[in-house]
Parts: sequence; C-alpha cells; structure tokens
Amino acid sequence: MAPVTGVAFSPDGTLLATGSFDGTARIWEVATCATLAVLARYEDGVNDVAFAPSGTLLATGGNDCAVRIWDTATG
Repeated sequence: MAPVTGVAFSPDGTLLATGSFDGTARIWEVATCATLAVLARYEDGVNDVAFAPSGTLLATGGNDCAVRIWDTATG
C-alpha cells in the first residue's frame, strides 16, 4: 500500500477518506474498516481530501492541480 497523504473523517464520523501517493482516494467505513469506494486515480498522487459539512460530497486534490468533487454515495 502506498503512503497516505491526506485523511478526513466525515462530519458524522462514520466514514474516513484517504488520499495516497498511488493516485487513489478511498472511502472507508470506520466501523468495519471496509473500503466502500475507490474514487480517484490521479497520475501523480492525491494530496488531500475533505468532506463537505453535509458529508455527501468529498473533494480530492492531486499533484496535477486538479480538484474533483465526488458524491460519497455513488462515487
């Protein structure tokens, strides 16, 4: 597994988002540690992740200077 470069908990604490050097952003279920989704594949890695206050959206930022917004329920 590649080093993790960004971590964020959803506002209700049930989800954890991670970004890593392997170019992926993942959403994890905290209670089970299960990966629920792999949301992004950036060429040069994901620098940061952040949930919206509602918890329904996730922003990811990569080394390519792109910011993507993801629906946490559907990816």
